[in-house]
Amino acid sequence: MATVQDGQISNIEADRQHPVSKGYACIKGPAIADITYDKERVLRPLRRVGGPGEFETVQWEDALPDIARRMVEILDARGPNSVGMYLGNPSAFSTQHAAAAQTFIRLFGSDKVYSAMHVDIGARSAASALVFGDAGLMPFPDLPDCDFLLILGGNPVVSHLSLSTVPRVLEKLRAIAQREGVVVVDPRRTETARRFEHQSIMPDTDAWLLIGILKCLIEQEAIDNDRVNSQTTGWNHLKSTIVSFDLFQASQQCGIPEGSIRRLATRFAKAKRAACYGRVGTNRGQFSTLTSVLIDALNIVTGNFGISGGTIIGQSAFVPEGMQVPVFPYGNERSRIGNLPLIWGLQPGGALAAEITTPGEGQLRALFLDSGNPVLSYPDGKSTAKALDSLDLMVSLDFYVTESNKYADYILPTPTFVERADTNDLWGANAPEPWIHCVSAVIEPLGETRAEFDIYNALLSLMGKPDLVSLLTGVDPTSASESATPTDVADFCLRMGPYGDKFGDEPDGLNFRKLQREHPHGLRYIERMPAAASWSRIAHADGKACLMDGVIKGEFFRLSESVLSDIPPLRLFGRRLIHSLNSWMHNSPRLSKKLRPTLQIHPHDAETHDIENGQWVRVHNDHGEITVLAEITDSVAKGAVCYPHGFGHDGGWTSANKTQGANVNQLASSNPEDWEQVSGSCFLDGIPVAIEAIVEPVDHA
Repeated sequence: MATVQDGQISNIEADRQHPVSKGYACIKGPAIADITYDKERVLRPLRRVGGPGEFETVQWEDALPDIARRMVEILDARGPNSVGMYLGNPSAFSTQHAAAAQTFIRLFGSDKVYSAMHVDIGARSAASALVFGDAGLMPFPDLPDCDFLLILGGNPVVSHLSLSTVPRVLEKLRAIAQREGVVVVDPRRTETARRFEHQSIMPDTDAWLLIGILKCLIEQEAIDNDRVNSQTTGWNHLKSTIVSFDLFQASQQCGIPEGSIRRLATRFAKAKRAACYGRVGTNRGQFSTLTSVLIDALNIVTGNFGISGGTIIGQSAFVPEGMQVPVFPYGNERSRIGNLPLIWGLQPGGALAAEITTPGEGQLRALFLDSGNPVLSYPDGKSTAKALDSLDLMVSLDFYVTESNKYADYILPTPTFVERADTNDLWGANAPEPWIHCVSAVIEPLGETRAEFDIYNALLSLMGKPDLVSLLTGVDPTSASESATPTDVADFCLRMGPYGDKFGDEPDGLNFRKLQREHPHGLRYIERMPAAASWSRIAHADGKACLMDGVIKGEFFRLSESVLSDIPPLRLFGRRLIHSLNSWMHNSPRLSKKLRPTLQIHPHDAETHDIENGQWVRVHNDHGEITVLAEITDSVAKGAVCYPHGFGHDGGWTSANKTQGANVNQLASSNPEDWEQVSGSCFLDGIPVAIEAIVEPVDHA
């Protein structure tokens, strides 16, 4: 809820009348006012006039025609795949934003769409394609009725159970803990683990733990094989593969005693309703797709998939009935760099720099950088920065001059969340207790900002292309309003969706006008997401979940060949800070002053390397090096070190630049051969590194 005085926001607080959040708000929510009124925010179009970060203001009437003209020239000279799009995190929280951006660039015939997916959910999406037949399906735990929750690589107290829309998540976790328990498996005793049960594990070894758990369940005859065979394909093959592994070896690899693995298996099997949930910590290792497949297998074979309180797949209220839901077949398309499978139609992001610098057909020469900062989010940011500076055209849509878009030809200013109408159309399918909330803009857009939707539409018009409204809805553009907005598109989808009014044919159905008039605080349109319907969402032709195929079999073989006899000196993994949302909110003073990026080191490892608390430390490997502050703590596993992502600022934002942090992704490989080959996900968690104390800090960010 925002309080406005004299046309300016004076306060933002939680909405106590919201049907699901009931007065809860993330601490980052109120900070959107800081960004809105930030003196360093870009409020007029900028055109580059010199070196990186050197811009002058320009009129929209000059910027857009020049961009359109240069786009046409590049497309005519180099072909459709010479132009691309990068979508950043903020686009996921803006109505029809991601859909509009992807539709815009794909209209030219380009398949060069990049995002943060391959440093986040790429492996989860690949597993969904393999197990459920569609990379867009995201299973999530049905928390309200869950009795036992096993969390792998997730920290819901900080991340709020991302990939699942669950306000008041801590309240729900406490209720589960009072029933049969919440166990957090993580190399660090996270903020969530401190409140519940913690099981330490070595980074990038979750697949070994899951193999151990499944092996114990098979030995205990705790699985109904007839039921599983009727619901899945490949179970017998998966079962024999699991049995062939040795529990002692699994224990040695993940660092969890055999007895602890057996107890976890027993607790999961005996719980009335259980769920295993994996998040970003299971998505950025060398065997992350296999890990996600095994998470799905554990939920399915124990009878905990598609039941209330287990793991479910939701249904969006914004998918029109009769409209085919996009299915993303695995492996049909492959990348130019690395020959990796495209997941969800998205290119492996770590290859962005190489796509720009590698000559040949399909070489990327123009890029739209929409609300993202790949210099900080992809491996080897220095190479990414150099590549961005070599483009023939780069256009950024953003709030700030960042480490990435300071190399752009144009920066086009866009509105913050409080300056536009919005609805929760993207993640509504992932809510155990679904709701719809349609809000109007709180204040008029500041300066000369324009919505991303309108910017893309204007460029399409200048290039003689169809309107986004017709492209996204199928409505004849001659009958669409000239002032159609993203919420108009979302309203169309809602009205044609399973709960919509079908434009009058279903008088009791939903539309935006009714929601805004009768439910200004949001509407919980159904009590619960129907769990059993999860089985009907499976996109395989036989309607069954696939637990073993050639790709999964290959990953088991690769895992068996990867057994380490000599453990690397230290394994580096990441963490999220509660006052940070990747990098894009780091210029909020109320958030940035609380950011303290440190390298967490176990006391044993600190003593071994002669490092003291608060000392500067050099972290290095074959890919790069950074200089960071040491924090000695027994909350991190022995043999592992932990550092947050999103730092190393050097853009046009003062508060962000003052954060004493380094770009940890400088230590990650930008070589596609070093990434997970089945998903193209970058290797960011479990990276071998060496550390040493230094006397004076040196900037290697």
